[in-house]
Amino acid sequence: MKKQLIPIALLCLLITACSNPVATLETGLEEPVSPVGNYNAEGEPYTDEGTVETAIGEYTTDDGICHITVFDSYFEVTLDETSCTPYQAGSAYATAIRSVYPDFDESLESYIFENIRMAFPDISDDYTPVEDRMFTLYYSLDERYQQEISGLAETLCGDWHGIYPDNKISVEEMMLMQMVGDALRPTACSGLALWGSKTETGDMLTVRCLEWLLGSENQMARIHCVLHVVNGEKSFTSIGFLGILDVITGINHDGVLVATLDADCEEPYISEGRTCYTWALRHVLEEYDNAHDAAQYLYDNSGSYTFAHIIMVTDGNEALAAEDAPAQLVETGHGHSVTRDSGTPLMSDLTWDSPDSLCLVNSFVSQDNRDLISNSAVNLVRFSKYNEWVRDGGVFDIAALKNMMTQEIVDTELYGMNTIENVHRDILTQMILVDYHTGNVQVAFTGVEGVVDHPVFVDIGNYQDWD
Repeated sequence: MKKQLIPIALLCLLITACSNPVATLETGLEEPVSPVGNYNAEGEPYTDEGTVETAIGEYTTDDGICHITVFDSYFEVTLDETSCTPYQAGSAYATAIRSVYPDFDESLESYIFENIRMAFPDISDDYTPVEDRMFTLYYSLDERYQQEISGLAETLCGDWHGIYPDNKISVEEMMLMQMVGDALRPTACSGLALWGSKTETGDMLTVRCLEWLLGSENQMARIHCVLHVVNGEKSFTSIGFLGILDVITGINHDGVLVATLDADCEEPYISEGRTCYTWALRHVLEEYDNAHDAAQYLYDNSGSYTFAHIIMVTDGNEALAAEDAPAQLVETGHGHSVTRDSGTPLMSDLTWDSPDSLCLVNSFVSQDNRDLISNSAVNLVRFSKYNEWVRDGGVFDIAALKNMMTQEIVDTELYGMNTIENVHRDILTQMILVDYHTGNVQVAFTGVEGVVDHPVFVDIGNYQDWD
């Protein structure tokens, strides 16, 4: 299949032609109404600046370990681990959560079981297989991380135990939430890095689109969180959700950014003898000051993870895609781990036209690796769109990048049928922009109303100041 050689407009037509027999609507109209595509969402053009939100509440634990500031769009948490044990840090975090968000159970427990039912479609009322998987992964973690999780779960949940839907979160359910991506797999995502000839300053711009299961009632939109873990040289910031200690998107004070992207390579799931890549991301943020070493660590340990995935790794000087293949994929000979950069050869007929840029979607794309993108409309179309946008977009600043990333309207339903695969999708949860020229970070947080066409980008600060 010729991938990039097919223009986007034609590709979308081919994808939708069989499912949308309606060419025009004429009944009762003076003139026929023709179907339209879903490009060019309207709204005021963006500027380089983000919106600075005003705090509406705050809380600090008596021991001073955890401070939470409440904003309209998100919670900002500072967890000071410089002079306490990991268990005490987790415990303080739990105490603060109960104080600022009493409805935490309601938001989270139903969400956990929506994920469980997707990962275990045949499960009945016995959730022992879920609990066994969770404990296997929990005991694979560094002891420091285990203690942090235990402090959080035991303080938050008390003596409420077991995995069972009862509208009250238990110790085990809270532990499971710390490794959802590794145990239950809910992510999608895409990413783009631009630098050199593609940016006005020559410095790197990075955008990361987190596509996460928001929940049937957009539960996770209520608990967006920017978590600053303060611990000397191990300090880092995680952009995720309240009460979650692993990393799905994070950046440290050296500018090393890591972000998860799912890559379903159809390998069987294995947890025995494996560990969590989301906690590996936390490790690299604590230990490494450059993208190369961070990606190398992920490559060296890729066989030990549960699922195939891709990690976006940038530091302002280098942009990498760690295509991580677990052992079960490598052993079949169908795929392998590779750290891809802008010069890495791509799969046959897959084209990227712009130098000084790197694109990531939910498929391996390096030459001779596991090829599922040929049969994946969503990944093929998004890669194609990114390629055309970057190629034709000239030189980017932050405003131009925002306008490009939000140019599609969210609603892809035309006559009740899904017609076009978007980059700006209706499962977009957070769109994170990092300007390495200034160090500023902005996030478009999806609210409880769901994804909107022209989101607000919130200025969450400067990574150089987070320590």
